[in-house]
Amino acid sequence: MNLEVTNQENEYLFTDSGSIYLIGLLEALGYLEAHLTTKQKRSLFKDLQVEGSTFDEAKYLQAACETSIAAYLARTYTDNFVYEPKINPPKDVDCGFELNGKTYNIEVKCPDFSKKNEIDNSNSFKIGAFGRLVDFEDVVSSLKDVFDPESNPAADPDKPLVTQQHMDNKLKDYLVSAHSKFKESTGPKELNVLAVCCADWIDMQKWFFYMYGYQGLFTNESFYPFEEYKNVDVVMLTNLYHRHHDYQSKDKLKNHWDFSRSFNLIFSNPLRRDDKKEIIWEFVDAIPNHSKQLMNFEVKNELDEMRIPHYVCEELLDKGLYYFQPNT
Repeated sequence: MNLEVTNQENEYLFTDSGSIYLIGLLEALGYLEAHLTTKQKRSLFKDLQVEGSTFDEAKYLQAACETSIAAYLARTYTDNFVYEPKINPPKDVDCGFELNGKTYNIEVKCPDFSKKNEIDNSNSFKIGAFGRLVDFEDVVSSLKDVFDPESNPAADPDKPLVTQQHMDNKLKDYLVSAHSKFKESTGPKELNVLAVCCADWIDMQKWFFYMYGYQGLFTNESFYPFEEYKNVDVVMLTNLYHRHHDYQSKDKLKNHWDFSRSFNLIFSNPLRRDDKKEIIWEFVDAIPNHSKQLMNFEVKNELDEMRIPHYVCEELLDKGLYYFQPNT
């Protein structure tokens, strides 16, 4: 597929034609080309912002993550891949494929992490929570007095206490949106998957707790009515955002567009409409992921609440397996 990038504001793609990152995109588009209509191709280029004079980074990263997953599926399941299938017309999902007589529908969402990145890079003390903690706001309020120079003369006036971004409402929005795109009744041979693109391994642990923590969306005490997202059978967390965002500074990461090189975890929705255990396990076997390895990983210091970071650091990074850029 030919691709001419003329948007100078797009620092991801407006680069040397020999850029490994740009070559990776061209390879991904090559796998997709036969599956795209002219309209879909034009829309994809618009989302990737290859032309124009402005640049929306969040929009670009959403398109990059969608393209990475779709290209892998088009390469792996060439004859059974569909781009933007309308399974609940007139709405469509991002992509899907068939395997052994079963259908897999995948909707991809990538949050805007610009606020998170701003907070992470600020000169401040940070406080956050895994899941919805009782009285969290009261705790933060009382701690801010400790970090406020007017209340505590020993406090550093140039280093305030800042609350980290919490995204469980964003996950709720994604689930509700995906629910509306999936059919209400699909039976045991069709699986509805929401893929959420995350940042570093700590961020992925937070998204786990958005699902299974206190008042988590996949618990009976969910803060939002589960009937509005029970068409979603599975959530797949992937670090594709981490792999694409600011890729120039991540020297340990390679093949940014290759979904098989990303770190993926698959979680079932226990509040889903139908059982589907068999097809869920078949999806685990069909997609590159670390779900079984994570489940069997022994957390030695008893902090099981931090299972994902421990697995990434001890089982991957310590062994030179760079699914993530270290020190991020």
